[in-house]
Amino acid sequence: MTRHRKCAAPVPLDRARRRLAAGLTAVSALGATFLAVAVTPAAPPAPDRTPAATSSDLAQASGK
Repeated sequence: MTRHRKCAAPVPLDRARRRLAAGLTAVSALGATFLAVAVTPAAPPAPDRTPAATSSDLAQASGK
């Protein structure tokens, strides 16, 4: 019986695909972060909330 040879897997091509996928993931994450910081929201803030006030959990618990 003859033995079959293992198919030659293109290792450099596989490595290049992984690096490309990792690079595209990193670029998309950085782009999303930049857009989240740079773009102002289209909708105005809710009327029952002050837009610039930041409160902590302690202030909310005490009722202030």
